[in-house]
Amino acid sequence: MTFDAAPPVTESRRVKVVTDSTSDLPREIAASLDIAVVPLTVSFGDRAYHDGVDLDQAGFLRELRAAPDLPKTSQPPTTAFEEVFGSALADDRDVVCVTIGSGFSGTHNAARLAAEAAGPDRVRVIDSATASMRTGLAVIEGAVAAQRGVDAAGVGAVVESVLARSEVYAVLETLEYLQRGGRIGRASQLVGSLLSIKPVLTLRDNEVLPVERVRTWRKALDRMVEIARAQGQLEHLVILHVGNPDDARGLLERLAELVPNRAPIVGEMGPVIGTYAGPGAVGIVTLRAP
Repeated sequence: MTFDAAPPVTESRRVKVVTDSTSDLPREIAASLDIAVVPLTVSFGDRAYHDGVDLDQAGFLRELRAAPDLPKTSQPPTTAFEEVFGSALADDRDVVCVTIGSGFSGTHNAARLAAEAAGPDRVRVIDSATASMRTGLAVIEGAVAAQRGVDAAGVGAVVESVLARSEVYAVLETLEYLQRGGRIGRASQLVGSLLSIKPVLTLRDNEVLPVERVRTWRKALDRMVEIARAQGQLEHLVILHVGNPDDARGLLERLAELVPNRAPIVGEMGPVIGTYAGPGAVGIVTLRAP
């Protein structure tokens, strides 16, 4: 997938857009838009992997099914961000970095400390207050603006606009992974419900929030479709899954009509997000028109 950049609109300093691997950006999109992705770490016992670098979703699922315990996830070291920021500054580029929500990970703080060390007047770090491709869509649109020649302030404004107009919804086969990973937030009120309950969840304001309790998996998927359709025609749509391409394709078939002017992105939740969402999870990210 490629994104065509319009002719430059300003003569300002170029901008490098940076994010972390929990944005779940497909590699080809990150490459085509020159987005730097700083990986988190996923560890199974003494085996540590860089998210999206030496551990993709297929490898992650094999490890997860064989592991006796939930893997541990770790934020990138501050030096990893410093290296990326320093390289951009040396290339005479300003930096806009968009991270996973600070309520979910220390990654945002690591990026903030790196920005202070590298050059706080040239590096802006934005707390997305969310995760996965809700962060990713903001990064994509910011990078498109950067390729058009928009300055750092303008790129930051684009990112903030996308975050304000987007939503993420997910259905998990079980809340076990969220609970064991310590990321369950207000969805904890659903723990202990009848086993047949399949909650629809969202990520907003640095929290996992319950949207609705639904009794079956199929009805939960139907409810996500209803929520998306209620928003009317969309500017963009993303469909995500953890080892569940069939349900992802089903959602695509039912929702593609909402984005007549743009092909939806269908992708995978990476190993870090997949650690907490669990196998089988599916989700959607919607972006309303301005």
